[in-house]
Amino acid sequence: MKRIIRYLLFTFALTYLAHGTLAFTTMNDCIEFDSLIGQSLFILGGSSPAIFAFVFVFRQQDPSAKEAFKRSLLSYRHPLLLWLFALGIPIVLGGLFQLSRVLLGNHVFESDIPFYSFLIVIFSSVLFGGIEEIGWRGFLQERLMGRKNLVVIAVLIGLIWGLWHVPLFFIKNVSHYDFDFLPFLLGAVMFSTYLTWLYAKTKSILLVVLLHASINAS
Repeated sequence: MKRIIRYLLFTFALTYLAHGTLAFTTMNDCIEFDSLIGQSLFILGGSSPAIFAFVFVFRQQDPSAKEAFKRSLLSYRHPLLLWLFALGIPIVLGGLFQLSRVLLGNHVFESDIPFYSFLIVIFSSVLFGGIEEIGWRGFLQERLMGRKNLVVIAVLIGLIWGLWHVPLFFIKNVSHYDFDFLPFLLGAVMFSTYLTWLYAKTKSILLVVLLHASINAS
């Protein structure tokens, strides 16, 4: 458990430092979000779960754990239905959400955005979101399984995941700036249940990275 706590402390510290600096400097017009420095801070903060997963696994774990981690990174031999789940469930949920908005008379769907743009956006979503799962599932969930049941793990990681995003709500150029935090946090817990189940089912970091990317792209 001490290792898990240290992992979270390092991960939150780097993200809050990088994204907090970005929030402060962009709000005070010191740097532009789209500048090299701005994007570097954004990427650095967003990569912290993956960065420290590699650090903690390869510097503090035994050889068998290292091998298991490396295998899970590119684990792809899984039934087609699980691949469809990883790529398709966010589309289905997004469609149901839009349908509910239509039925409630609050239609906000951007009809001029072609559907195939999802296939383009998902590639960037792997880098800007998906790789977090190297840490959240490949390190954190892996070490919580056996200590907690999956429901507790899903809720716990969902809350951690949501709180980890807090600095983004203070960066004007990021979509989170226009969100309400509580619904976002509840959404993080909801999506964490899908990610937790998929990783427990497959032990594949690759699949949960794709599911996370599909959530962002949708």
